[in-house]
Amino acid sequence: MSNEKNSQRLYLGLDLSTQQLKGIVIDEQLQTIAEEAISFNDKSLLTHHVQPNGFIVDKDDKRCITTPVFVFLEAIDVLFQKLRDQKKFDLSNIVGISGCGQQHGSVYWKTKTELESLKNFNKEKTLSLVDILQSSFSRIDCPIWMDSSTTHECQMIEKAVGNAQNLFQITGSKAYERFTGSQIMKVATKTSDVYQQTERIQLISNFLASILLGEYAPVDLSDGSGMNLLDIRQHKWSKECLNTCGKDLEKKLSEKLVYPRTALGTIAKYFVERYGFNSQCQIVSCTGDNPSSYYALASDPKTVVISLGTSDTVMASIPASAMPKEALDGHLLVNPLTANPESNLLMLLLCFKNGSLVRERVREEIAAKDWQAMSKILGETTPSNNGFIGYFYDDHEILPQNIQGRFYFNKDGQQINDLEAVYKARAVLEGQCLAKRLYLQKANVDLNNSVDRIVVTGGASANTDLLQILADVFGKTVYTALAPNSGALGGALRAIDVINQKSNSTSSTVECLVAAQPRNEFTAIYNEMLAGYAKLEDKIVKGIK
Repeated sequence: MSNEKNSQRLYLGLDLSTQQLKGIVIDEQLQTIAEEAISFNDKSLLTHHVQPNGFIVDKDDKRCITTPVFVFLEAIDVLFQKLRDQKKFDLSNIVGISGCGQQHGSVYWKTKTELESLKNFNKEKTLSLVDILQSSFSRIDCPIWMDSSTTHECQMIEKAVGNAQNLFQITGSKAYERFTGSQIMKVATKTSDVYQQTERIQLISNFLASILLGEYAPVDLSDGSGMNLLDIRQHKWSKECLNTCGKDLEKKLSEKLVYPRTALGTIAKYFVERYGFNSQCQIVSCTGDNPSSYYALASDPKTVVISLGTSDTVMASIPASAMPKEALDGHLLVNPLTANPESNLLMLLLCFKNGSLVRERVREEIAAKDWQAMSKILGETTPSNNGFIGYFYDDHEILPQNIQGRFYFNKDGQQINDLEAVYKARAVLEGQCLAKRLYLQKANVDLNNSVDRIVVTGGASANTDLLQILADVFGKTVYTALAPNSGALGGALRAIDVINQKSNSTSSTVECLVAAQPRNEFTAIYNEMLAGYAKLEDKIVKGIK
């Protein structure tokens, strides 16, 4: 092995997501050294893979969706084996590890005895994480974000604090079935014996950090904001919410909360002896997948990040003082770009369910078999689309909430049955971009003074027509990020920033390329369109409800 290889200082980022565990190793110049991913339905997980999708849908109640904790544990072992076997670098050169987990999922520990044995592991033993931690959990199946079985519990939480509006003001979100608070309440009320046996309840993110440390890791404030349990302005647990969801819940969650960039300690001896990690490798607090992606992609709080995938996700920063008075169907989290208690910056998270699948469906409907053909059709119309506007909610939408169907309007604001292909092509893209701007505006994001640029990621970020419309609608330069695994990468970048004591993330963000510049004459047109778009959307919502 060369001296250069021996002297490298490397950083590992992990992403324990819905269907796989991803890992990325980078150096201090932010160059990718190695990547690896283990799918939860992969036969490389010899014992605990889950077919067909890596999670389990309950046969009696399809709303209950879980993943066995042993799947997570075996995936960690297999990922580290594969990274070690790549031989592109030495695991002993990794000086820091951080990562993220799918938001809202929960793990139920019965005891930490076996966990702490990872600290004094004897290399003569051939035990795996699953072997060691076999008896550590009060519940094997972990509820994940896809679970929607807690409608009653959500109603109870909102009622306990007065209403949805009050809950939003405390926790940054109305009550959602997938959020951890309602999931915990369900366990506490419907399987009280399991709840009583539970010593510690963790999110997927601090569960991951705990395994790496060999001791319970505290909840990260950004990820903790997605539980309906945290006072996001006070940066502490809401006693009112905790008492509603379970007895002695603060003790089970841990009283300590940490900021997204917190050094927690050194790696457990298990990983040193078994895989060759350096015993001084630092573990940095892990967070949720969305905050971790935002950390990787936002150079500063004036960056709006838009992920264009099956669903479209928008992330932005707002001061706590600008928090909307009305409850949103979006979420506010403690901002991962902050590293101290004095900061009052929040992260806004908006999700639009009808994303790429709708764009692709419309493309096929207008007989454009590829995006090049769609682009040609788009060229036959100009911004404003001759006044035609479309709303494409093929699946029940999140923003606006629970609306389904397609709604088309002419330049006089009259509803019509359909659009000609040439107008439908532009309507779907313009409508989706206007919706993103409208909901940022509703959340009090000041686009004129608080946003400098837009960074896009996800599969549809290759669609140059969509990016140009986005630039024109927002009046901002649009960049594409060269970071396919932004959640894992955000972990590696936080490890760099903590270990090198960087005060903010600006020096450790991914490379971005200019994709589209706004055209002022078209931005002026979209400024006028936005008011009309908002009125028609309101008409749709009121007409259906």
